[in-house]
Amino acid sequence: MTDCFRLINDAYKGLLAKASPSKSSHELASCMFKCVCELRTDDFHSQHQPREPLMFLEYSKNPDKIELACLVLTLVNKISTTLTSQELPQETILYFKAVSTELFQDMDFMSKLVHLFSCKDRLLSHLAAMSVSSYVLFELRCFNSLNQIWEQKCLQVLQNRCYGIELDAFMWSLTTVLKAFLKKPAEYNLGTLEELLAAFDPGLTALYTQLLPQERDGQGDSASDVSCSTVDWATTLSTLLNLLEVLTAARFKLSAASVRLTSPRLSLIQASPLLHVVDSHVNYFVKKQVLLLLKRTLLYKAGEDMALAEMSAPAYAHDHMTSDIHALADGVLQAVHANWLKCVPVKSAASSFGGTSLLRGGSITDSDHVMLRAVSLVVLKSVEYKIQSAGTKGCSTDVYGCLSALLLFLSQHGVRLGRHPCRWVSLVFGEQDDDMMEAAKSLLLLYLHQRGFSGLDGEAACTAGRNPHCHFLFFLHSISFDHSILLDFLISTETCFLEYFVRYLKHLCDDWDSFRAICQKMDSFDQCEQSSKISLNVCQLNSQKEGLQQQSSSVSCGSMSTLSHHGGSVSILDPEPAQRLQPSLCLPSCSTSVMASPLRLVDYGSSDESETEMEVSKGGLDPGARRTELGRNLVPDSTEVRGNVVSASIGPLMDTHIGDNGHLSTLQITKMKCSVESTHNPQFGESQWTLDPVKETPRDLSSGPTHVRLDSNSVIQTHNSVTLCRMLRCLTELRVVVDRLQRKSLFPYNSKSLLKLLMKIEAL
Repeated sequence: MTDCFRLINDAYKGLLAKASPSKSSHELASCMFKCVCELRTDDFHSQHQPREPLMFLEYSKNPDKIELACLVLTLVNKISTTLTSQELPQETILYFKAVSTELFQDMDFMSKLVHLFSCKDRLLSHLAAMSVSSYVLFELRCFNSLNQIWEQKCLQVLQNRCYGIELDAFMWSLTTVLKAFLKKPAEYNLGTLEELLAAFDPGLTALYTQLLPQERDGQGDSASDVSCSTVDWATTLSTLLNLLEVLTAARFKLSAASVRLTSPRLSLIQASPLLHVVDSHVNYFVKKQVLLLLKRTLLYKAGEDMALAEMSAPAYAHDHMTSDIHALADGVLQAVHANWLKCVPVKSAASSFGGTSLLRGGSITDSDHVMLRAVSLVVLKSVEYKIQSAGTKGCSTDVYGCLSALLLFLSQHGVRLGRHPCRWVSLVFGEQDDDMMEAAKSLLLLYLHQRGFSGLDGEAACTAGRNPHCHFLFFLHSISFDHSILLDFLISTETCFLEYFVRYLKHLCDDWDSFRAICQKMDSFDQCEQSSKISLNVCQLNSQKEGLQQQSSSVSCGSMSTLSHHGGSVSILDPEPAQRLQPSLCLPSCSTSVMASPLRLVDYGSSDESETEMEVSKGGLDPGARRTELGRNLVPDSTEVRGNVVSASIGPLMDTHIGDNGHLSTLQITKMKCSVESTHNPQFGESQWTLDPVKETPRDLSSGPTHVRLDSNSVIQTHNSVTLCRMLRCLTELRVVVDRLQRKSLFPYNSKSLLKLLMKIEAL
């Protein structure tokens, strides 16, 4: 036994070092065959008695038969994958090809390996499935032939309907083979893939029907009839769902002539059993896996998390694929009408490493946003496809009732909509950019469709949480109206932002008056939120004041400092005078007379600014100069776009009184005014526009060849909307950068239509 281990260990080290072992290929193949064939049923570890974890040195002392067989299977898998990759020297390739030929052709090693699929030791069964799959792929790539022993064994498992470890190993092996086809389709023959699916199609269809529940209560010929533990049943279902996702991804790649196959279409045309899984007695992670599968299917992203190759648009654009997607959407909407959302479980969010959820202000009772995003997108995309299938006939109000049911579902699971129902998109999808853009695009299409048939106005859309203007403004708020982030979204291929952005800008040009009204409401919404935060801070300060006063009465030593606030004073114990209490950024307006320095946001990029900071701390500047300096620091003085395409100085946008501590109150912000002057630079042949708060020194912004006249002063005075002004400035800066990139052939898309839309919005 020890000699066999040393030989196998030497061969594995030689394979890693890309060198041939000292023993002959026949000796190595004979030793590997002997280690696997000498296994007996009594040697297998029981699946209910897991093996204790062992270190590698403990294996090398006195390995038993199971451990030695595991090492052999690992070596077989490594040989097949390395030979497939063609990364070895020629001499080493010939040596290990000889070993593989003796094992699988002369010694019938494949029959021994597939027999291990049913062994009680799950580790040994899984390693056998890995080694078999890797050799099947080796034959497919090098000889373009499918291993008949493996295919017959898989068909036998499907026909016998023997649920358990053997079925899990078979499904895992088939999934691995199909994933290899889809990851590198150029290296395999897709015709062989269709032949493989055709051979397994009847058995896989029957397996899908038997394993998944057919009724809402989970009764029938499914989980209740399978005599296995809950953990084993969850493992089987999870493996089946992985196989279904790969089959669905294969469906996107198959030609229209292969639509006769049923197994690649199961998650599309027979979605009811998948929806029933969510309402059955299975583990929570299985239910989440079902919803993620449905979400990726509706988004044409099946297999995305498996690193499968991207599918081309013509592969799924035919009529059969469209009808399949619409069938899935119909199944989802029927379930929603039957109160399926009430049965969807949403547990607490999983804890991050180090408990970062608490640091972000969350709590251990926060809902699982992965599940909330999946449910939301499944419902949204289903409604979108249903409306598309209806076409010009319109759509019943029951379809839009699904969106109301979705909002109710979200509110029941911790999504606090507050005063504005449209906020739910940013609350649910704020951590996932690609899902947020998909949701925003779907809601925009739904709004345009409903407005075209029923004349839906902006007020009713806000009440239903479906106003696209609100969604766009909440998105801009989340990125602080930063045009450089918009540029990143535009050039990224990970989201559908470009398609959504162009569609929305077209709608914005046609609905400008409604957008201005939404901006005014957004300002009021911001005021209410800021007022509530200030009230909360005041309450916290009052409670801290009482607590600190109680502590100060029992302390007779140490220095004391007093912080004035709204006519009162907070006594703060300072046992060490050298360590002064620093003011918090979240405190409301307070007197700065007791602070070491006024609260400011300072860019320490130059020595001049540092000197100014020193003067302010010493009280050397008068209040008017200090307000000017604070206003200059509150708005970034320069903006750099990635690649150094544009470097421009932007002056402050506001002219308002700064509090003694450097804070702007919400009421003051809403009264801000800005004026714009247009200048021309003959050296570059470009127009420049400036923002001047109090008719002081103008600051120029290079803006491209087109004359821009953004009368922000009139906008603010007429509409009193800070949100509108910030949005216009953001889009104008974006237009400047895109124009520069386009003229230098650095923008990845043809931006003519986008630039025309942006210029049209500037002229409104």
